[in-house]
This record gives sequence, structure tokens and C-alpha cells, in this order.
Amino acid sequence: MTTEVKQDSEFKKLLEDKQYFSLPKTGDLVKGTILSASKNEVHIDLGGIFTGLVRGKECYSESEEYRNLKPGDEVEATVLEPENENGEIELSFREAGHQKAWDKLNALKKSGEIISVKVVDANKGGLMVKLGEIPGFLPVSQLTVEHYPRVEGGDKSRILEILKRFAGQTMEAKVMTVDEENEKLIVSERAAWEEQQKGKLDLYHVGDAIEGKISGVVDFGCFVEFGEGLEGLVHISELAWQRIENPRDVVKTGDKVKAKIINIDGSKISLSLRRLQ
Repeated sequence: MTTEVKQDSEFKKLLEDKQYFSLPKTGDLVKGTILSASKNEVHIDLGGIFTGLVRGKECYSESEEYRNLKPGDEVEATVLEPENENGEIELSFREAGHQKAWDKLNALKKSGEIISVKVVDANKGGLMVKLGEIPGFLPVSQLTVEHYPRVEGGDKSRILEILKRFAGQTMEAKVMTVDEENEKLIVSERAAWEEQQKGKLDLYHVGDAIEGKISGVVDFGCFVEFGEGLEGLVHISELAWQRIENPRDVVKTGDKVKAKIINIDGSKISLSLRRLQ
């Protein structure tokens, strides 16, 4: 056997031996080093054996780690085609980033970590937010008492007007629902607030009498601020022993009052004025 034939045989054997050499398949996640990067095209060295190419919309990802890439950076990408028209491996940051971003959301839900979300818009049901590059939703029911829209008569147009004022603001929240298949993300500001207020809420129990100040009056009762940033609701039926048509006939914003705690449900504190009368 000639030297040339022998070398050719050994090379073929090396290619066939997956211990030394394995062609990436469509869907594989591969690691490499950036060779060059522009806005719409990134070349990647894959272990000195292959060159990968990310181009067009595949350059844009929901994961922040794919921003501002430069030569020498180590990255991961998903294989779209084992070989394109130029003999390179066609790769995607978009696919890899999507998976990384949703994996991170699942981890945040599991850990219960408090995160910051940016409010981008609102509808009558709540706030549209963004966590990184992933859109999510913060329902009205998951707002803190401070941000909950207190609207007389429940006028939906007025509620929407109030909610839209939060656009551009950042809120602290916890991840509640992660549904990658339907690209559904739901967060709760109230849950984050409850986490932060645990120590303060633990100081109070059902039956305690508190002193506070009326912070708002609505058709169904009034809100009372007390303690260190806590707030409770006095339902209209708990304002006085006699029947009341309008809470404003009994209390007004700024009044100092004494109330009794009649229920604590998470961050929802129910108070009564009449039970101390």
C-alpha cells in the first residue's frame, strides 16, 4: 500500500470514528468562537474544524447575551443546516436564544426571585410588560394596592386611562406563569410586594386594632394606610352599623381612623371601622 493510499485510508477512518469527529445535525446546539461580526452576518469558528454562519433574522435573539458580539467572544448557536451553499454550517442565534430565554423564565418561576419588568402598554385587563426581550402580561388583579386603579363605578375607559400612565415605568414582579408553547408569560407585582412585606405583615393578626389614615374612598368602601407602608380595605358594610349608600357620607380622604383587622389573605387586609364603634 502506497503512503498516499495509506494516509487516505487513515483519514477516512478518522472521519468515521465519532470519538474524533462528528458532524453537527439540524437542531444541535453547538459552541464556537466569533471570527467576525456585523449587523446581519456573524462567522463562528467551531473547534477549528468547521465554520458556522449566522445571518439575517437569525442574528436577532430574545437572549441578551447575543447583543454587541465581537471577535473572540464564545457563543452557542442552533444548527439550521449542516451545510449551506458556501460549505458552512448554517446557524441560528434566534433559536438558541429563544430556548435560553424561556429556560431562564422557568428558572425564575421556580426560584421565586423578584425581577424588574418594563411596562410597554396597557389594555382594560392589565399591563403589557417586557422581561428582557420577551413580552408578558401583568393582570390588574396582580397589581399592588398602591397601583390598583380605584375607579368609581368601575368605568373601564377610566381604568384604561389610569393603566396607560404606567407605560415606560419599571415594576418589581415575580414570574407566575411560563408557557413556552403558547409564548405566554404572566407576572405579578402583588406577589413581589407580598414577598417584600412578609416581615411587616407578620407583625399583625386578625383581631388587632390599628390606627391609620384614609388613603382613598371608592363606591365599595375606603382604603386605610397604617404601619410601615401597609394598606387595608374597609368594605362599605364595615364602615358603620347603620346602612350606608355612599361611603363619602361617612369618611373622606385624609381622615385619621381606628380600625380592626378582620381578615388577612396574602397581601389583602380587610378592616372594619364599625367593630370598634
